Amino acid sequence: MLTTSPGGALCIGKGNIKIGSALTFSLPSRLTCPGASPWCLRRCYAFRYERLRPSCLDAYGRNLSLSLDADRFTETMVGTLPRGLRGLRIHVSGDFYSALYTNTWIRICQARPDIVFWSYTRSWFSEAIQPSLEVLRHLSNVRLFASTDSTMPLPPAGWRTAFIEEDPRAQGMPCKKQQGHVESCLTCGYCLFSESGHVVFKVH
Repeated sequence: MLTTSPGGALCIGKGNIKIGSALTFSLPSRLTCPGASPWCLRRCYAFRYERLRPSCLDAYGRNLSLSLDADRFTETMVGTLPRGLRGLRIHVSGDFYSALYTNTWIRICQARPDIVFWSYTRSWFSEAIQPSLEVLRHLSNVRLFASTDSTMPLPPAGWRTAFIEEDPRAQGMPCKKQQGHVESCLTCGYCLFSESGHVVFKVH
């Protein structure tokens, strides 16, 4: 975990073996996941990781606190993300927990058109949040997937969907990283740089 703002208010994750050299931003799991299904909550890999790494949970909590102040969060994120960054994964842990928070990400993404932002969300299932997500997903530098599982309905038409392979409705590109065909998400580029097409993940 890399703390990149004065006082440690903002914590940005360094790239890892899965994602590559992109950076990540996360929030506490479950607490910020209004669209999570019971299936998702039972299998939450982020929750397991937080229990193993309390320092990460603490950092995610600081991110959540910062995000509650929309103007400060926007200013800090926009000013902290480095030039030359190819991609930022929004929410390895956590999700878009409110319309106001989602609108803040719209401002951030609009202010940094040089960066591709990508995320997988179940908050599309929230009627209160979905309209803001519709705006976010249509930004030219945003790749937003609606995550689902076999216990949930399909997302609205037009959404790129992240399926679980055990879902009988699953269709799209099997995750090449999980298949062992590429080194990282950034190397593959399908989720980050393609503007259409679903993806199918194995259960973590």
